[in-house]
Amino acid sequence: MKPRFIVIFVMTFSILVFLSANIQQNAEHLYQSGIYKEEVEGELEKAIEVYERIIKDFPENESTAAKALYHIGMCYEKLGKQEAQKAYQRLIEEYPGQVQEVNLAKARLASLLKAVEAVPHEPTFRKIRIPTKITRGGDIRLTPDGKKISLASPPSGKLWIMPLSGKLGPDFPGEPVELNTEGVGVEWSAHNWSGDGKWIAFNEDVQVDEMQDREKKGNQGIYVVSSEGGKPKKVYENYRDARVINYRISLSHHGKTLAFSSVDIEKKEQHIYTIPVDGGEPKLLVDALAREPVFSPDGKMIAYVEDKDLGVSGGALWLVPAQGGTPILVADVGKASSPIWSPEGDMIAYVDKHDKAAQIHIIPVGEDGETIGKETTIDAPEGIQGVDLLAGWTPDNKIGAVFEKPLEFGLYTVPADGGKATMVSHGGYPVVPRFSPDGERIFHFNNANEGNGSWQRLAISVVSAEGGHVKNLPLESDEKMYIPGWGGGNRVSPDGKRIAFAGKTQKDPDLHFHIWTLSVEGGKPKKLTESPEECSDMFPCWSPDGSAVAFVRGRVSKNYAEGFGERNIYVVDKAGGEPKSLTAESDRVNYGPIAWSPDGKMLAYYSIESTINVIPAEGGKPHVVGQVRSNNVNTELAWSPDSKRIAFNTWLPALNETGIKVMSLEDGSIVDIKTDLVDTNVYHLDWSPDGKKLVFGGYKGGGREFWLMEDFLPLVKRRK
Repeated sequence: MKPRFIVIFVMTFSILVFLSANIQQNAEHLYQSGIYKEEVEGELEKAIEVYERIIKDFPENESTAAKALYHIGMCYEKLGKQEAQKAYQRLIEEYPGQVQEVNLAKARLASLLKAVEAVPHEPTFRKIRIPTKITRGGDIRLTPDGKKISLASPPSGKLWIMPLSGKLGPDFPGEPVELNTEGVGVEWSAHNWSGDGKWIAFNEDVQVDEMQDREKKGNQGIYVVSSEGGKPKKVYENYRDARVINYRISLSHHGKTLAFSSVDIEKKEQHIYTIPVDGGEPKLLVDALAREPVFSPDGKMIAYVEDKDLGVSGGALWLVPAQGGTPILVADVGKASSPIWSPEGDMIAYVDKHDKAAQIHIIPVGEDGETIGKETTIDAPEGIQGVDLLAGWTPDNKIGAVFEKPLEFGLYTVPADGGKATMVSHGGYPVVPRFSPDGERIFHFNNANEGNGSWQRLAISVVSAEGGHVKNLPLESDEKMYIPGWGGGNRVSPDGKRIAFAGKTQKDPDLHFHIWTLSVEGGKPKKLTESPEECSDMFPCWSPDGSAVAFVRGRVSKNYAEGFGERNIYVVDKAGGEPKSLTAESDRVNYGPIAWSPDGKMLAYYSIESTINVIPAEGGKPHVVGQVRSNNVNTELAWSPDSKRIAFNTWLPALNETGIKVMSLEDGSIVDIKTDLVDTNVYHLDWSPDGKKLVFGGYKGGGREFWLMEDFLPLVKRRK
């Protein structure tokens, strides 16, 4: 029996030795796999998963487990996460016998603690020098792995993806590659990635001629496409109104669910919804008015922004469970926008565009959405006017942001035949300048916060025609009033005593304007027209004898994207009363500026076809006097004092075409008026009563840049 026992013992021992060696080999094999993912592929999150598996599956192999735990700390350290300290501390406590790894962990732990104390309080900013234009609204996004950026480019409707760092260095992106969407255009207003980087949601770029298909223009498909390209899938046909900020969208981590906002035009309310990408009905998340929904990384919560007045005004930042539930207030601010989550879902960054537009805010949140620490506010770099968009938060804790460069506005005069322009006011936001009848003053609209009335968006202002200090006229009203820069008119009566302008009270519905008059010294305005509820009166101008005011009345469409429906020129007595229509729908009046000729015989207007038309002041058939390249909110019309020429401005900044032109009514010839201004975009204009000068608005600078904010985490952690 003894030999048999010895044989069994030897066999058992051999098996144990073999199993131990195999366990060692498997643990070591996994360890080397983790090292490869960490140091060669740079896949830190996947490397952590491998190291965690070693600790779980091979607890008896303390040597390899300790090394794995040490590298978990190293990976978290590279990711800039606080879990690094926890991993090192765990190694010290659980594997005291692994002296070499324990000593390394102690050294790293001491270094981290020292680094936290040594890191300056100010984050760093780095501009990524994207050579192409970034649009307003800044539709640029960091990919979830933080290695690339995606950029929508109007008016082509294409989406481009490029490496964040190219061959010229870390501040220069690599070569853009167009994402194939099989002919479905990508609108610049919004696109976003799923957390796993496999899917992209985007709004359809709707290129519809306003004349031919007005019904379709109000609707917009939301699509999801593979990040590798291919045939996009339409998830929902959304209502599309005029404001871009309303249409930012979000995908859950694996791209299974879409969050979006939509407008109920009948109620004039905007809400956020979720919908399964594979099909289903939209689910209303909250009863509150809301926009800009963003999924948390784990898909359990959705951050959103309170909405007021369909995107005109904002509000606080909130969270709601992705399945619906009770909303949680995160930040009670004036106009939150562009929320993004940290990779771990424990922080939210956002922008407050109410009065802190050049700051980025970061606030920590718990698993249930409650705030668990103090908010950190970080100023944008010097020379930045505002933060247009937060483009994402990378795994190694960098935040991408689109910054707005400051604009420099001014009013200028130039000889009517061209020459050297003279600046007569600087700063603010001056629009629709008008000479007084004696030519000594220039009335215009400007920022109200430069002078009277903190509640007004714009004030009626005046400056000497020779230049000087801008003064805002006092406006006394029982109700708060809104004066629009576009369509406000701001025309001075021939006797120089009153100003005609478009405005609405706080109680008036959106886009529901009336014509008012005000003393040139300020005071209480007088309402001249009472537009029907479904209409809006704008673009007033005085008759040369001062007996009447002409204006454009447009029917407000229920579909805001279509702007205004039928529009016609009306004339009303200076004392008010029932206005008389001067045109018919067949006259093709655009909802834009009009101008009464100084001889009182004609009214000039822009047509829908971008022509300049004139119509007899007593009514009759209009005729075309010239074709123009652009006709929009920044273009104007002004007669020469002899009624023989019309000055107008072009506005195509995307094509570097802005300037002043003068057209002769005798032969239709057009001449360019030189101003000798450098890199200045021209908008709005008027002709002086003596015919010698033109006044116009101009601005330079501006534009958008893409930056990375780095090294901010220590500052945030100190605030917790």
